[in-house]
Amino acid sequence: MQKLNTLRKNIETLYTANNPEADVWIDWSYKNHVLVVADHTERIATIQHANVELAVAGALLHDIADAVMARRDPKHEARSLALADELLQKSGFSKDETTFIVNEIIKPHSCKEIMPTTPEGKVMATADGAAHFLTDFYPLFCWRHYGPEDNYRVFKTWMLSKMEKDFNKKLFFDDVKQEVLPRYEALKLVFS
Repeated sequence: MQKLNTLRKNIETLYTANNPEADVWIDWSYKNHVLVVADHTERIATIQHANVELAVAGALLHDIADAVMARRDPKHEARSLALADELLQKSGFSKDETTFIVNEIIKPHSCKEIMPTTPEGKVMATADGAAHFLTDFYPLFCWRHYGPEDNYRVFKTWMLSKMEKDFNKKLFFDDVKQEVLPRYEALKLVFS
């Protein structure tokens, strides 16, 4: 767990560096999203008998490029993966562990083009999706990013689509799905 503690310190340093290029939601996201996802990941990984250390490392790094660039930057995902690789190695993770965390946990966590296939990847994607519902992520994310264009009807369609994806594709475990169901239903009313 020493590697994970070192990683936590390195990530905190990056998120709290006040980088002027960081995403607009950085003031909220580290404590209210990244650390929440890591806590959920630890809990779910323990229940699911997944590798807690690797899953939590992925959770801590899943949005790491937010600390250095705007989320809408087309290079955001590539920068997240490169930063994750760099921080994992700097924190003492082996090359094999680093490759696994980057490719099997972080890369598929959005459940867009590729889906997680490992227990650790499924755990982290679930924790991320759950955190979206169990915090004020949606209202804040909407306020800061306001969807694909400045049109309320388009925005609502986009937001509902994101919530549907998060609930139906990212939550791999029924107990977590049941935990977030009341929030999911309430948010659907808000955005419909």
